[in-house]
Amino acid sequence: MKSKNLTWVIITLVLLQTFLIVLLNLSYYVRQIFPIFTLEQTPAANLILSFLLLLTSMGMIYVLFSAAGRDMQLLRQELYIDNLKESLKNLRTQRHDFISHLQTVYGLLQLNMADAALEYITSVCNEVRQPTRIIEVNQPVLAALFQAKAAAAEARGINFQYEINSDLKGFLLSQTDATSIFGNLLDNAIEATLAALPGTEKRIWLRIFNAGNYYCFEVGNTGPVIPLELQKKIFERGFTTKKVDKENHGQGLYIVQKLVAAHNGRIEVRSSDQGTVFTVKFPILSI
Repeated sequence: MKSKNLTWVIITLVLLQTFLIVLLNLSYYVRQIFPIFTLEQTPAANLILSFLLLLTSMGMIYVLFSAAGRDMQLLRQELYIDNLKESLKNLRTQRHDFISHLQTVYGLLQLNMADAALEYITSVCNEVRQPTRIIEVNQPVLAALFQAKAAAAEARGINFQYEINSDLKGFLLSQTDATSIFGNLLDNAIEATLAALPGTEKRIWLRIFNAGNYYCFEVGNTGPVIPLELQKKIFERGFTTKKVDKENHGQGLYIVQKLVAAHNGRIEVRSSDQGTVFTVKFPILSI
């Protein structure tokens, strides 16, 4: 709210100064017919005053852009920290589960129930085999993020599927930018899936693959269809379809679009009865 007020104050002041520059110069040329200012005016004085007003306006515009940049950076850092906290929480849960599994196996072995212990270990291995596929991605931070989001989705009753056909070697996005982009997309996918009509399949899928000279990421969900007329608006800053707490929404996809464009990538969305899919592509850079 404070940043919005600052923006409007600066815009108002810049417009007022622009009006003063125009009025000042106009008054000089019509001073004989219709005097606006009673002060003595000279071309040099007009030029100096106009120049000072122009410099002030440029300074205010610079402050405005700097404030917008800081807001963007703050939003990215907040998202990065939130994702790190979620990853740590997921690791603590896995550690707790791992200790429980060890204790169960130890108890079965103490009771000389080797067959039951082997069966239990086999079932545990089957559960963890799928998530380990994500670890094969050659990006530790992304791997941790994907696992954390998968755990968050599964905890809410959402089936999280993935197909990884690229090790992402040479993928050069910074950790904070990558976390902001894919953390936002996966969070939106979870929210959209939870908003689906009762009885609708709750499923999210993540696909990573190479196509031509691009790394491609697909994040899909079975949430409500996004109408065609809204598919471009969803990337606008502040745009949201939520009816409550609007001020805290409408930033995620705006940040994603800006970061993707900053890295020479592109993002596309398509939505139908089969699901909504966001596709992000980044050029493969030779190292």
